[in-house]
Amino acid sequence: MKEIVIELENIRKSYGNVKAVDGISLRVNKGEVLGIIGANGAGKSTTLEIMMGLRTPESGSVKVLGLDIMDGSYEIKQKIGIQLQQTALYDRIKVKEALELFSSYYDKKRDLQEIIQALGLEPYLNKYVKNLSGGWQQRTSLALALVNDPEIIFLDEPTTGLDPQARLELWNCINRFRAEGKTIILSTHYMDEAQRHCDRIAIIKKGHLVACDQPKNLINSLLDGEGSMEDVYLQYAVGV
Repeated sequence: MKEIVIELENIRKSYGNVKAVDGISLRVNKGEVLGIIGANGAGKSTTLEIMMGLRTPESGSVKVLGLDIMDGSYEIKQKIGIQLQQTALYDRIKVKEALELFSSYYDKKRDLQEIIQALGLEPYLNKYVKNLSGGWQQRTSLALALVNDPEIIFLDEPTTGLDPQARLELWNCINRFRAEGKTIILSTHYMDEAQRHCDRIAIIKKGHLVACDQPKNLINSLLDGEGSMEDVYLQYAVGV
C-alpha cells in the first residue's frame, strides 16, 4: 500500500469574488513526481501554496507528512523544500553565503558540499546570485530548497524562461534527487516535461481538479486514444 505524504480534503480559497480553489481533494504518494498543470489563473499556484503552508484555506483540511498544516507548521517546514519562481534574496549576497544562510534556518542539514557538487555550483560560489544567468539562478534556488534534506520538494514552474539545454540540465539535477526517493510536486507549462518526468499529473481548471492520472492514461482517455499531453491539456484544462 502506498504511503500518503500529502492529503487535501475539499479545500477552498477565494480572493474577493474569485474562487481560486473550489473544493479540491487530492492525495500525493511518497516518492512520486506529481505535476500540476492548468491555464493561468486556474488555481494551481494557490493549490501549491496551500500545500506548502504559505496560504491558509478557508475550509477543508490539509495534512502533510501526517501533520495538520496549521498545527504542525514548524515541523512541516523543517521537512519540506520550496523552490519558487523567484526567490527573493539580498541584492549583495553570493551563492555560498545564500546556502549557508538558508542552512542555518533548519534543524536537519544536508552537507552543503554534496549539494554544491551535485548541482555543479562550485565555479559560482563567490558570484552574486543576481548576476547569474537564469539557468544558474534556478540551480541555486533548487540548492536552497535542498539544504535541509527535505522529504518533499515543491517546484513552482522550475524551468520557465530557460533555454532547452538549461531545462535539460535542471531536470537531470531534479531526477538525481528523485532517485533518492524524494517526493516532488511541481507546476509547469511545458507539457513535454510533464509527460516525460511525472508519475501522475493533476489538471486544475477554474479552481477544480478535473483529472489526475498517469500521463499515458490521460492520453488514452482522449477520444481517439492518441496524441500527447498537449492534446490532454487542450481538452481538460482549456476545453478545446
